[in-house]
Amino acid sequence: MGSLIEATVKALIEFESELDRTKAEALEAKKKMVKYAEGLAESAKSDTISKAQQQVSERLAKARAEAEGEAESIRKRGELSLKNFEASIYGRKVKAIEEVVGRLLGETQ
Repeated sequence: MGSLIEATVKALIEFESELDRTKAEALEAKKKMVKYAEGLAESAKSDTISKAQQQVSERLAKARAEAEGEAESIRKRGELSLKNFEASIYGRKVKAIEEVVGRLLGETQ
């Protein structure tokens, strides 16, 4: 009977030892999984930030191109308006000179 108890105690000690080893392995596996998951999360975060920055850059480039096109259109319209205004001023200047010369020469009423 003594050897049966000793065998049972020995089996329980081995079982407890194996259980402790299994718990340690499980804890180590858990640490590795957490570290791996953190790596994946960081990678996903970096990818997301990179894609967002790329989209922002593309949108800014598009907005800049549109703004530059609009600015060029406004500049051209301004130049045309200035030319028309200068032509109008020149035409009135010539007419004013003719009026003044005519009055000085007594040709106009």
